[in-house]
Amino acid sequence: MHIFFGLLFLIIIFLLLYFAFLGGYNYLYSFYSLLNPQIKRLLNNCQQDSSVQSVNQSVNQSVNQFPKVAVVIVSFNEREVLLDTINACKKLTYPRKTIIVGDDSDDEETVSLLKKVVQDQWHKNAGVSETRDYLESGSDADGKIDVYDAGDFVLFHRSKNVGFKAGNLKSMAPYLEANAFEYMYLLDADWHPQPDAIERCLQVINADQKIAFVQTKRLSHYGKKDFFERCFAINEEACYLTDLPGRQSFGDMILFSGCCALFKLACVNSVGGFQTGHLTEDIDLSNRLYLNGYKGVYLEDVQNIGEVPPNYRAYRRQQERWAIGSARTFKDYFWKIIKNDTMSFKKKCGLLRQNIYFTAAIPTEISLIVSLTFSLLYQFRESLGLEKQFQFQYLSTPFYGQLTFFIAIVMLVILFGSILPLIVSLVRKREWSNLPYILPTCWISLSVIHTYFFANIKGFVSKKYVWFLTPKTNRKKKEVFLKSEWKIKILNLLTLVVVVYTYIQSYFISTELFIFTIPYALLWIPALVIGIIKS
Repeated sequence: MHIFFGLLFLIIIFLLLYFAFLGGYNYLYSFYSLLNPQIKRLLNNCQQDSSVQSVNQSVNQSVNQFPKVAVVIVSFNEREVLLDTINACKKLTYPRKTIIVGDDSDDEETVSLLKKVVQDQWHKNAGVSETRDYLESGSDADGKIDVYDAGDFVLFHRSKNVGFKAGNLKSMAPYLEANAFEYMYLLDADWHPQPDAIERCLQVINADQKIAFVQTKRLSHYGKKDFFERCFAINEEACYLTDLPGRQSFGDMILFSGCCALFKLACVNSVGGFQTGHLTEDIDLSNRLYLNGYKGVYLEDVQNIGEVPPNYRAYRRQQERWAIGSARTFKDYFWKIIKNDTMSFKKKCGLLRQNIYFTAAIPTEISLIVSLTFSLLYQFRESLGLEKQFQFQYLSTPFYGQLTFFIAIVMLVILFGSILPLIVSLVRKREWSNLPYILPTCWISLSVIHTYFFANIKGFVSKKYVWFLTPKTNRKKKEVFLKSEWKIKILNLLTLVVVVYTYIQSYFISTELFIFTIPYALLWIPALVIGIIKS
């Protein structure tokens, strides 16, 4: 029994250190996000790079003096949003851009719509300029690729969604190289960039040869009266209003977050480009770029507007996909980061923090099990013969009382650290009407803890995953039906019973301990209720 209690104590210490590591970064990035980062830019220097000059200053210059930029929109059966995104990209003021839709749709309506764009919007014939199997390279052996070229607009269509988004971009890489594109501004199908996004990003990316990408700010469109969409937006925007600005000011690694980023294609190609096999191709590519000595920059003064999931079930499935992909990248890159000889300890810690972020579900589940275990041992201490064991005898001594008090205080500080980025985001955005939604946003994030847990397991064992496309409604209020997940509902219900039982037991163990558990109860009980009702 002594060994058992010793093991439990070691687990508690590990959990404390783990959550302190993540919570510490939340405090760190929240503080540094309030500072103004110094970002080097190249301005009005035609001899170094003509791209850094504004269009107004270059009216008399040939467009060919600017480097070629591919504005790539990746899509898969997303006809609801594609036209508006294409039109938003047409408003980009950079003179030497080509809009390329990398489309994997198997929906004929979507494909026909895109072909019509080639014809009608660009007033050119939509003849197939290139049709290849790419069988000789082996990278696209599963399907044909058709390229419909209409000058400033290109439809790059794959017959199968092999490798998902990363597979799409990997297939496109030879086309971009063959057509001498130097940069790529990458968008998902629902994101609209601000008109001067490319010019601003080029000023930054060309200021340092080691900068491989510039990640820009993503803000979300949501219905002001839609409770869940608003909470989803608050949660996601915290990444772009607190987390990434904090990293930039602190000098930590910058994550390419999936879209709304400008890439220097030579750097991307030098590390192997986009690679299939990862659901989170953004973390995968970010890891490889940093491990090879490149870096990214977060540019907050360029913003893009996109959508959030239309309902809770879509949100849960989206988070599941992200958690599976994150667990896989953590498994693949943990030792590579640890063993890297060129990165500083600080950068390694920042990179590890990014990779373990979604795996926090596993320690959280363990902490629930540990809490339940202690509660059960206390409940049945007499029948188990533990009444005289020193573990319980000394709980009332000054040393153990102080230790328990210290651990409780530390956990409360860590707990507040998970809420702090949302508060800082509110302050930085100055959208005070979101204040009442901060706590519900935390509830919703915690409500998918079991989804995260099982997704992590799937990612660690590399279980095959069928791609879930987050539904898009093109900023319109529309009913999107997804079936209930009854296994998750039942598991949340059982967890709720366990949590309530544990909190009640804490009252009988110690009044002080019960008081310390109140903040956790205020978070966990509503979160689990949401998970039961909405999953």
